[in-house]
Amino acid sequence: PQAMKKDKFNTKFRDYARTLSPQSDEQGRVSDVYASIQELLGENNCLQVGSYPRFTAITPVHDLDLLYFLGEWNVGRHDPMEALENLRSRIEEEYENPTEYGFEVSLQTHSVTISFIENGEEVFAVDIVPAYVFSTNEFGDDTYMVPEVMRKKHKNRAAYYQALSKQRGEMGWIVSDPRGYIKVASGVDSETGGEFRKTAKIIKKWKNNLVEADENLKLKSFHLEQVVTQYFQAQAELDIFDAIFKFFVELPKIIDKPNQIKDRANNDKFIDDYLADFTDEQKAKIKDARDNFLIKLENFHESASVEQLLDISFSSRILSEKFLFDFGIKTLVDHELLFGIDGFVKQTPGFSAGWIKETPQLQNGITSGNKKRKIEYSVRKGRAIAEEYRWKVKNSDESREPRGEITKGGTKNNPETTLFPSRSFVECYAVDDNICIAKARVRVNIV
Repeated sequence: PQAMKKDKFNTKFRDYARTLSPQSDEQGRVSDVYASIQELLGENNCLQVGSYPRFTAITPVHDLDLLYFLGEWNVGRHDPMEALENLRSRIEEEYENPTEYGFEVSLQTHSVTISFIENGEEVFAVDIVPAYVFSTNEFGDDTYMVPEVMRKKHKNRAAYYQALSKQRGEMGWIVSDPRGYIKVASGVDSETGGEFRKTAKIIKKWKNNLVEADENLKLKSFHLEQVVTQYFQAQAELDIFDAIFKFFVELPKIIDKPNQIKDRANNDKFIDDYLADFTDEQKAKIKDARDNFLIKLENFHESASVEQLLDISFSSRILSEKFLFDFGIKTLVDHELLFGIDGFVKQTPGFSAGWIKETPQLQNGITSGNKKRKIEYSVRKGRAIAEEYRWKVKNSDESREPRGEITKGGTKNNPETTLFPSRSFVECYAVDDNICIAKARVRVNIV
């Protein structure tokens, strides 16, 4: 089966994105817990932040992020640990739990966390960050001073927090603009008819699958969401297929170049600075997973599921093999286009000649070695349908020459020769406006 036209891709992606939205019971839990914290801290003293109010959260919803307003910023109020400790004490003494779970309260580096526990496992958590109103953004909305997240240097998290509490001077405050991020996300989603949020959810699902497959590959959801935001800000008419294709094609460049996306409230800080800590090995594994996604996308068909497409594989491709995505070419095949190729095996004394697909002896096997045969490949139907034709010759991975290059106008060698035994294939791609609109394959068994 071959890939589909774009409208069918878009329908499949949009339908799948809807299944990623938080479920009704999760939405109810978030509402109940948020209301219980407003009851404790004051309805006007809390603000939901994070992916949930930006409508890019996906199921399962594991946490809720809140700001707790302490009033107007005053440079004299410079002790975040005191604010955090006061908040923890108040929650421990006064909080009324609306859920059927038990709960625990803990102090983090920049927040207080309420963990809801079932059978010793955390099922949901609320992260409450103390905040002072600081200034306003370009929309006229408040910005805030919040405790700065410190990079974890200790392997033992508890030891790290203990060290921080002894060295309060290490902690500081930083400007944050969650309302600005919510306003931008809401505006972009509205302008794109929901295409932005659906794209962000699918990419986050792939990212979550990646972290499940290897917990050392922690790309940050917020960072990836901002990459997608920039795509739709630059081109509001982008559809979900184009945005997903663009993201995965550009992913190697994204992870190789940290410090590309400035924080809204701090122009000297970057939300993708964490990428500088990734090792070459980590980046290579992410690129392998990305390759496997795009290879599956090139061969995606109507009976395949988006869930399968998002499954993670770290298998490395043969270095010599190229794919259309390496050239930024999308595969959107129109099945109504008649297109076919074949190879003509030239006459050699004592051996069959003719077209491979039309000659049973040649389908069974073509001799290699000293009696090497010459084969010329060509389009046999549909020649006038495309601006250009690209050709790929791929031998078995274990062959002495696995090949896999993609060349314009014809195969790399004309004619090709049957030098080494291999179960091979030759593909031709009809390319219009950087889109593969038709492709055809002939299998070649060289013995």
